[in-house]
Amino acid sequence: MLLTVDMGENETLMQTMRDTVSNQHDPKVGMFWYNPARDVLVGVHSVFAAELPFNARGRKTMQVLHHTAWPSVRKAAKAIGSSDAIWDEEDYTLVPRGRVFEVAMVGDEPYFEVLVGSWAEEYPHVLAMIAEEFNLGNVKHDFIHSRHWDIGRGTSEIFV
Repeated sequence: MLLTVDMGENETLMQTMRDTVSNQHDPKVGMFWYNPARDVLVGVHSVFAAELPFNARGRKTMQVLHHTAWPSVRKAAKAIGSSDAIWDEEDYTLVPRGRVFEVAMVGDEPYFEVLVGSWAEEYPHVLAMIAEEFNLGNVKHDFIHSRHWDIGRGTSEIFV
């Protein structure tokens, strides 16, 4: 059954959306994969960093893991008819990927770390794509190699 929103509630909803327009370029945290065949980021999961608290380790990121998101990302790509080779890969670690964190710092300046595998050395232009996708252009950020995001690594995300 489809319910109808009354005019007063509709205006409240519209004003809520208008209130967020100026925040659309705020920095985000999250995760992604890179599809080299199409030179595009795929399976991007992100949230505005300001919406999350720092965890006990002084970082902000999404709770979604590459391990748990990959099956639905693959399914969605196949559903729209994409035939890129990466969608045949059941192992999420065999596709270039990374994660964006906000790191707590002393002072008022936000700081972000983008963790990627050594695959990024082969596609250095992707770093600018990631910065744009996560709105990092106006905040301090660094790209950091971490073995966890190297191709074929990452089983520690399963926590076994």
